[in-house]
Amino acid sequence: MADAANPLTKPTKASAPFVVFDAASANKAAKPKAGGCKAHDGDADDAPTPSSHGRRRRRRWLRWACCGAAVAGALTAAAVLALSLTVLRVRDPMLSMESVAVRRFSVRLEAAHPARPLRINLTLSGDIVIRNPNYESMRFGASATEIFVDVDGAAEPTPVGVGRAPPGEVPARGASRVAADVDVLVDRVSPAVVAQVLFGDGEVRFDTRTTVDGRLSLLGGLYGRRTVRVAMRCRVALRVSAAAVAVAGSPACVADFGR
Repeated sequence: MADAANPLTKPTKASAPFVVFDAASANKAAKPKAGGCKAHDGDADDAPTPSSHGRRRRRRWLRWACCGAAVAGALTAAAVLALSLTVLRVRDPMLSMESVAVRRFSVRLEAAHPARPLRINLTLSGDIVIRNPNYESMRFGASATEIFVDVDGAAEPTPVGVGRAPPGEVPARGASRVAADVDVLVDRVSPAVVAQVLFGDGEVRFDTRTTVDGRLSLLGGLYGRRTVRVAMRCRVALRVSAAAVAVAGSPACVADFGR
């Protein structure tokens, strides 16, 4: 009965669900997705690649190489400057005569020379010190020492003797001592000086001049060789008495720049 009272009815079109399509809302929902995809694509383009890493590494190494070359050049220039002011700078050696002594004194007559029968010979021994201020050792040759005496009426001092010292070597920034024996021919000077020597009248003054030639090998000869020459003048006084002839005091020496 109930089934008869409420017969089954078919659904109509009006009762079917109705869906409204909103195009504006659909566009708004789609735009963020599109933007997100675009941002993602941009990040993919900006991502570092192996080639960009290599370029950055090469530029970094190039900067380091330039800095290293600049530092090496500055150090080389400083080293060359230091060498030029120290090792490669050649300075003249210095001479000094520490002491002078009379080694031999003789007076004799020679009848074979009537013009000058009286022979007065005097041998002086000088202690010469050669100082080398350079940073390389110096070899020097045989040094020559000349002795002069002032003669009345002479324009220049008269040479009365000459002597030589043996060659040798002076260490770097060191000193070497050599002995020079000088034979003085007193009879060649004026009669007044001869009378002083024979009769013991006061002092006799002599002037000496010593010259030394040396050679320096810079950096073992790699930078070349330099020749140096130095000279000095000394004043030596002899005290003459009836008993003996001796040196009075120490020699007074000065550098001879006019060598």
